[in-house]
Amino acid sequence: MLRDDLPLPVGQVALRDDAGAASPARVLVAALGDLYDAEPAPEPGPLVVRTTTSVVDPPFYGNGDIGRLAVCAAVNALAVTGALPRRLALAAVVEAGLPAALLHRAADSVREAVREAGVRVAAVDARVVRAGEIDQMTLCVTGFGVFTRPPLDAAALRPGDRILLSAPLGSHAVHVLSLRAGLGYEYHVPSDAAPLGGLVETVRAALPADAVRAAGVAGEGGLAAVLRGFAARSECAVRVDEAALPVPYGAREAFDVLGLDPLYAAGAGCLCLVVAADAEAAALAALRGHRDGRLATAVGRVMDGPRGAVEVRSLDGGLTPLRDEAEEAGGPTRLL
Repeated sequence: MLRDDLPLPVGQVALRDDAGAASPARVLVAALGDLYDAEPAPEPGPLVVRTTTSVVDPPFYGNGDIGRLAVCAAVNALAVTGALPRRLALAAVVEAGLPAALLHRAADSVREAVREAGVRVAAVDARVVRAGEIDQMTLCVTGFGVFTRPPLDAAALRPGDRILLSAPLGSHAVHVLSLRAGLGYEYHVPSDAAPLGGLVETVRAALPADAVRAAGVAGEGGLAAVLRGFAARSECAVRVDEAALPVPYGAREAFDVLGLDPLYAAGAGCLCLVVAADAEAAALAALRGHRDGRLATAVGRVMDGPRGAVEVRSLDGGLTPLRDEAEEAGGPTRLL
C-alpha cells in the first residue's frame, strides 16, 4: 500500500494521486490552462489513435525533458500516418519525493509542446509510486488525429523514389548519453525533440496528392528501424548513402567516443520522407522552408530488389546489408 505520509528531505513534496494540493494531475491541468478541454467536440473524418510511452534517463536534461519528449512522440506517431494531430490524453506515473520544481518544469514543457503542435489535451491522469520504483517520471500519451488527406503507407513505395531527412541524425541520443556520461558534447548537440505534424502538412500541401509515399520518425532504433519498416511494408529494396547522412562534426565526434552508429542512434525530431523522384526538389524546398526542416537533405532511394532488403553504400562505394542490432543484442535494450 502506498504511503504518502513518510518524511521527505527539505525542498521535496510527498506527491499524491488524490485531490491534495500536490496532486500531479492538478499540476498538469493547471499548467495547460486553456489548452485543456475535457469535453472536446466530435472531430469529422476517420479517427486515428496512437499511444506512446516515454522514458528517458535522465528525465530532465539540457534543452528539454520528458514532458516535451512525450508530447512530441505522440504527435509524431500520428503525423507519420498522414493524420492531422488534434487531441492528446496524458497519463503520468511520478516517483514519490520528486521535487516540486521538476514536476512544474515537466508540466510547463508539456504545455509549450502542446501549444507548438497545435493540439489540445482532452484528459489527464496521474499516479504516484514509492521512491526508487521508477526514474522520477514516466509519461504515456495517447494521440487522436483525423485524416484530411489520404493516409501515408510504405506499401506505396516505388523504385526510383527518393529518401529525404529533415534534420541531422541521432541528436537526442548524443545529447542524453553525453550528459549521462559527463562527456560535455551535450553543450554542442541539443536534443532535437520537436512536434512534426506541421512539417508533414507543409510538405504534403506543396506536392501533388500522391507524391509523398511514406513518413517515419528516426526515433527509438534510429533511421535503421524506419528504413527496415519501409522495406518490409513495400515490395522494394531500400538503399542509403553513408556519405549523404547528415551528421554534424560535433555529433560525429560524439558518436565515435560513445561507440554509436548514427544509423541506429535515437532522435526525436528527424523526419524521414519517401517522395516520388520528380518531387524531390519541391519536397526539399518545402522542408527547408520550415523551421524544423532547414537542414533537410536527400540520403537514398528505393530500388528494385528483394522485399525487406536494406543496404548502405559505404564511403568507398561498397554495398553492405543493414545489420539488425536488436537481434545482435539478444533481447530488449534499455531505452534512452
